[in-house]
Amino acid sequence: MRSRTASGAAGKRPGIAIKKCWIYLGIRTDYMTTIIYYFTGTGNTLAAARMLADELGDTKLIPLRRTMYYGGHTPKADAVGIAFPVHFLDMPAIVRQFVFNILFDEESYIFGLATCGERPGGALFRLQELLDEKGYKLSAGFTLVMPETFIGPIDLMNDVSRREEKLAAAKARIPAIASAIRERRVSAPEGSNSTLWRLGGRFSRHLATCVYDTPSRLHATTACNRCRTCEKICPTRNITVEKEEVTFGDDCTQCYACIHWCPTSAIEIGGRTKGKARYHHPDVTLRDMLEQRGE
Repeated sequence: MRSRTASGAAGKRPGIAIKKCWIYLGIRTDYMTTIIYYFTGTGNTLAAARMLADELGDTKLIPLRRTMYYGGHTPKADAVGIAFPVHFLDMPAIVRQFVFNILFDEESYIFGLATCGERPGGALFRLQELLDEKGYKLSAGFTLVMPETFIGPIDLMNDVSRREEKLAAAKARIPAIASAIRERRVSAPEGSNSTLWRLGGRFSRHLATCVYDTPSRLHATTACNRCRTCEKICPTRNITVEKEEVTFGDDCTQCYACIHWCPTSAIEIGGRTKGKARYHHPDVTLRDMLEQRGE
């Protein structure tokens, strides 16, 4: 669990003064101003959540993987964020499961932060629907375009200059998102809830899961040195590394963490990833990824 605190001007941290008043009055002193739960595969979402936490101040980052199996978990915060990468124009299954299990204080300002390679599709609208079903309200949903991480038939990751542009643009947008959260602005989720985007998301997921058959085609090549990095960072504990082989189970969430973090680029999806670029966020370390799973 990581706590991030901004070191900027006092004007960026109105929550601190409010919290001091609570302490003086003896009211809700166990509450943080903001908690952000995050899920990340390549580090993009964690990096985005960190930047936002630094800008907000008095914010705690919690890997949602650590709390998702505890029914009735209720965050003690005035603002609660759920940060995740967009998978196939939608929310990752592991994040949907987290939302299904968590409870919220009815007074909390709930926001979503979705990172994506190009377009968020209807991911934040799906978050809104899941919260509505539980009787909660999504106050706002923000998107950040980050470097592409999906390795498909077309290689979208080799353009390093485009990658740097996305990282710079994402960093530049963080203050505006933080301002909206501090002011507790209520707005519609970013992205699109159109039928076209919904169908597009279903089609792309079907393409990756059934046509490309991603989960069952994962394998380790002879370049594997049995370091167990993939086994340790897999959020669903879907990988087992033994002396003679690496086994992939049937609970793959398609986050591609194993592919992008392998130090020898030994993990492939059939032949379509062979020779293609790997990526993980430059400010996120393997240690950070292990913390996400509690290693």
